[in-house]
Amino acid sequence: MPSPGGSDASRWPVYAALALAVVATALAALAYFHPAHHQASVPQQDGDAKANVCSAYKSAHKAVVINTHMQSRDPNNAVAELSVATSARLSLVGSGAYLKDRLEANTAAPADLANAANSFAVTIEQLGINYLAGAEADAQDPLRHDLDTQIAQLDKLCA
Repeated sequence: MPSPGGSDASRWPVYAALALAVVATALAALAYFHPAHHQASVPQQDGDAKANVCSAYKSAHKAVVINTHMQSRDPNNAVAELSVATSARLSLVGSGAYLKDRLEANTAAPADLANAANSFAVTIEQLGINYLAGAEADAQDPLRHDLDTQIAQLDKLCA
């Protein structure tokens, strides 16, 4: 017997996207509120800490660029659009949390690098949270401008 409002086969993508959004949000919240570890940092060479923080920044930046510039192959499919938006938001919040975690583990990193990386992490997390909260462009535009400046500074520090 057909179900009212459409076939079950046409509804599975909606359920799949909803499940993906719930899982992504839960993982991002878990990463933000409950870091994987709280181990004490060990003394390091400044160069090792700098390399580790720069590597973490580059990974976080790459994840954000890939996922925030991703486009749906079917712009008329609401499920596909939601999946792309969810991926972008997860990359912002998750990458910010990841970079903060790497900063905590590399306390010997130069102060200018640590401050710049932390500012970048805070900004991308704020962008992600704002997107999740449905913030308007006037709230996001200053953050995007700050982000451009932070990326240029980190690219220079990690060169």
